[in-house]
Amino acid sequence: MKVLTLESIEKMVVKRVEKKAMVFGHEVSLEHVKEGTYKVDPSVVSLLYQKWLIPLTKNVELEYLLRRLD
Repeated sequence: MKVLTLESIEKMVVKRVEKKAMVFGHEVSLEHVKEGTYKVDPSVVSLLYQKWLIPLTKNVELEYLLRRLD
C-alpha cells in the first residue's frame, strides 16, 4: 500500500473534495443563496473521503494489479 500512496496527492484531493462540497452543497432558495449553510458539513464529506473512499480505491487498485499478474 505504501507504493500506491502519494500523501501529497491525497491531501490535495481531500482539500478539493471539501471545496467542492462547499461550492455545491449550499442551501439554495428562490430568493438567494444562504451563505455558510450547507446541506452536509464539508469537513464531514472530506473526512469520509479520506477515511473510506481513498482506502477503498487503493484496495480495488491493488486487486486489479494483482489480477493482472495472473
